Amino acid sequence: STPMIRGFSLLCKINFRHYSTLDLFYCCMSMIKIHECPCPVCGTRHPCWTEHAMYPRFLIGFDSGIVCCHSIMVTRFMCQSCRSTHALLPEFVIPFKSHSLFFVLAVLKDYFLSSLTVSQLCAKYEIPPATLYSWKAAFLKDKRIWLGALQDTLTSAKEFLDFLLRRGLEHNLGEFFAIANRSLFQTRIIRGNGSFTPD
Repeated sequence: STPMIRGFSLLCKINFRHYSTLDLFYCCMSMIKIHECPCPVCGTRHPCWTEHAMYPRFLIGFDSGIVCCHSIMVTRFMCQSCRSTHALLPEFVIPFKSHSLFFVLAVLKDYFLSSLTVSQLCAKYEIPPATLYSWKAAFLKDKRIWLGALQDTLTSAKEFLDFLLRRGLEHNLGEFFAIANRSLFQTRIIRGNGSFTPD
């Protein structure tokens, strides 16, 4: 797999809570300035990006209390300096995962609030228990990376989730990417060091 170009600091520019998952994807994509993105492989600051290909993938959201599976088109760009190709994704799309970041966070919020049993929660979000527990494990691992070992032991999972949502995801996601060299909940590692989309 090749590195991806990630678009960050987009959610602060729109009232994303009023968008469906599909509308939010295309809104964010229209705001990313590809010509300002450095190449994740060769580091060229302003490579002459050219559209290389498009491919379909699924993006699952939880819109108005309903699980929605959308088909989206992802664009791959080629860096003319090193000829590497990269998929362009906004910040709320988890690389190599179908569920959106907001979907995963909604599940974990319900889980840590303990308002539903595991079976009720899985029925509500139409996921198997194994998926829930894999997200929980990834969340706790990312929490430790983000906070460091000492702060991690002093901060509960619920407190950390509240911290993420309270501060505003538009700032947190780019911050985590800089620390971990990957996206939140991304379990499949990519080569290279990724890239930010400037504001």
